[in-house]
Amino acid sequence: MNMRPKIPMPLLLVGASAVLLLYACTRDGNGFRTGGSEHEDEIVPVPEDTGPEDTEAPDTGPEDTAVVEDTGPEDSEADTAPPFTGSGYNVGDVAHNLVAPNQNDDTWRLYQHAGGPVVVGLGYAQSYTFQEISGFLSDLEGEFSSHGLETVAVLFLNELGNDASREDADSWADQYDLSTVLYDEDHDVRGDWSSATQVKTYLIDEDMVIQWVNTESTSYEQIKNEIEDLVY
Repeated sequence: MNMRPKIPMPLLLVGASAVLLLYACTRDGNGFRTGGSEHEDEIVPVPEDTGPEDTEAPDTGPEDTAVVEDTGPEDSEADTAPPFTGSGYNVGDVAHNLVAPNQNDDTWRLYQHAGGPVVVGLGYAQSYTFQEISGFLSDLEGEFSSHGLETVAVLFLNELGNDASREDADSWADQYDLSTVLYDEDHDVRGDWSSATQVKTYLIDEDMVIQWVNTESTSYEQIKNEIEDLVY
């Protein structure tokens, strides 16, 4: 005989509804369990997207390959550059730039020989004094070659009293074993440096300053002493 009490149907319906409600409260809206359980689904966080790694090298601009500006050919004319811009003929003056043709018919310029002392002797072929000076210019140049001494003779008139030509200058250079003989066929030198019938000797230093001037007669020893005072 069944002695279990009989539960009324309305009460069973109320109980079933409570169970369903309790079950619903144990789940979230995404279907995941919100209660602790050994079977709980683990939520793995997605790392924040910081964008692609910048592997591009910084732009430093194109390599500078510009060509150095061309300043033109180097000026080999020493007489065009300062400080050699003198116009004097006396002791202490920056010498005027003596320019004349030589026995080889090349143009000789005083300023191109800056950097060492220069002895310039001017005269005419019939002068015994000029002959004597021309005779030891080569020896002077050899004795002071270590100091860069250069010597030059300027021949105004030949043995006949005429304006010296290139041939006369060449003959004078051979006769006295001179490295440089200038001639003044166009009268560009005489009148400033010396008259055609006057013998004159100049000693000019490495900066083109006139250090000594002698008119007419002079000797080897006298010029030698002047050069020694300059270079020693």
